[in-house]
Amino acid sequence: MSFSSDTRSFRICVLAYSRILHIVHDVIRQLPDTGVEYIVIEAGLADQDACVTRAIRQGCEIFVSGPAGATLFANHYSYPVIPFQVQDIDYLRAIRTALDQGYQHIGIMRYRHAAPLHLDVFQQLMKIRLTELVYDAIPQIYSIARKTQCDILIGPAAAQDAADAAGKASLLVYAGREAIRDACLAAGEQIKRIYAARRHRVITESLLGTTQLGIVIINTEQVIEFFNRTMQNYTGLTLHQVSGRTLTEIFPNLPLDTFLKSGLSQKDSYHVINGTMMRCVFSRITIGFHAGGVLLTFHPTPHNTKKDRKQQRYTIAPVYKLEKITAYSPVMSHLVQLCRHISPIEYATTLIGPAGCGGEELAHCLHNASRRSGNPCMTLDCSSTTDEQAVSTLYGRTQNGYTRSGLFFHAAGGSIIIIHPGLAGPRLLAILQEVLTKQQYISPENGEPVVLDILFYTVATDQEYRRLPIELRRLLSIHCLTLPPLRDRPEDICELFVNYVHQQLPQKRHTHLSEHMTQLLTTYSWPGNIIELRSVSIRYALQLKTTASPTLRYRYQLLMEAIGENNVKEDLYLQYPALMETPVTDLENFRAGIQKLHSLFGCTYKEIAEKLNMSRTTLWRLLHST
Repeated sequence: MSFSSDTRSFRICVLAYSRILHIVHDVIRQLPDTGVEYIVIEAGLADQDACVTRAIRQGCEIFVSGPAGATLFANHYSYPVIPFQVQDIDYLRAIRTALDQGYQHIGIMRYRHAAPLHLDVFQQLMKIRLTELVYDAIPQIYSIARKTQCDILIGPAAAQDAADAAGKASLLVYAGREAIRDACLAAGEQIKRIYAARRHRVITESLLGTTQLGIVIINTEQVIEFFNRTMQNYTGLTLHQVSGRTLTEIFPNLPLDTFLKSGLSQKDSYHVINGTMMRCVFSRITIGFHAGGVLLTFHPTPHNTKKDRKQQRYTIAPVYKLEKITAYSPVMSHLVQLCRHISPIEYATTLIGPAGCGGEELAHCLHNASRRSGNPCMTLDCSSTTDEQAVSTLYGRTQNGYTRSGLFFHAAGGSIIIIHPGLAGPRLLAILQEVLTKQQYISPENGEPVVLDILFYTVATDQEYRRLPIELRRLLSIHCLTLPPLRDRPEDICELFVNYVHQQLPQKRHTHLSEHMTQLLTTYSWPGNIIELRSVSIRYALQLKTTASPTLRYRYQLLMEAIGENNVKEDLYLQYPALMETPVTDLENFRAGIQKLHSLFGCTYKEIAEKLNMSRTTLWRLLHST
């Protein structure tokens, strides 16, 4: 049995200037058949984005382009790009042709970010003075062509177009056939190497994931990077639960520090994992002279691997600690300090703030900072508890000789966090008020009164809080804390974002934020607060995970896409309402909004005018009028 022969070949996109398109086609037709399909697309610098999008949709993973196009591509995309370089001999040949045609004032056009020219060498060899004309973008070429005193221009296809528009002579300088051929062949070899590396990685991950040994890999910071399926079966933990955590958080009984200090490359010992004695082998990962972490393998001993073993599985919950709260902003720092004073005093506390601002997490922190931290902290979700279920959910019930304990029983000695109180029915609210008033309830098992030893935390929005019956409201809010929306914590936003990304990608190093990324994160108002920021961070991390070496500009674009361009624009229109005014009355607000649009989206003023449905002249007048 063999694999299907119609599997798609490797695809490489060649982005070619219009005037060398036929040369590229000729070169590709003469290339040997190596299982690589070359897709040639006519593309200039101005329309490169649309062409790249089209090529990606066709399955291209490597690109070939001219020197200027390759430089522009590398600044916007993370895909590999191979330039077909214009050689010095190509420039010298073009200069000689210009001299033979009688031109003495010769200009050579170069894209600013392309490789510099050896202009001094050209001038010495050709015995003539040359003028280098540097441009940043295509529209600039036309202005340079009009203003220069040169009577002939040498450069790429765009330079020829600009020379034609200015009524000047021009010569096209392009890579020769050999340079184009070498670039295409190099791209073919590179895509095969990338495929081979991916294949080896998939095979390795498959072997590690399906082996009958439990395997855990940690990095040099002792953070878990790999946790195979067998180990997940042994412990009952998922990869998501252990990712980003240190080994000692999950397995505090493993002597990791002792092994690291011993200097041994490998150590073999026995330890109890989830109630089963296992052989644990520590192996130090070393790359040259550099430490790479530790590989741990777990082998259950034969006499302990009983069938149908019923035992308590490990459970991992998020660690909620006041000291772990990100509180660089003054308002959050003050709130955390207030929580430290409140936590030892055990009275019902209400946390009021907008939806998604982390009220439930803060309630867990208060519980963990109190003397009740060793006892259960349970959540009562009023949105999922109907009035019919209220009695059995809170008190429990006895039916057919079987007693099902309620929430009050399970949370005894600990805390209950009430969420979504605005959706609670009248019976549920009446039960809570009765229990809080009398501080006891009747056990459904024996009908005896039980003293209520539970601390209540209520998480509510301002509207939900005001909707509660006034008597219950007073019972639940002996202490009352106000939680700020995320937009009032600008100093915390970037740190929270980096932390959330690091939780998803603990082994990635691309968590540094550029100035533009910081500006975007702190300008956006985050109407969904912490929940929205966490969701954006996860979307960003998932996209970043598939990228080998993202540039700062590419990571900024990923962040913009994770938030949503339309969301950012709509938020700016809300922050700067003058942008939508007709006529504009608040010039200061309007100009501030224009500045934000320009800096966040990189729009030209012409594009901004089009977005605002006004002429460029009107926009200029509004920006410069006193």
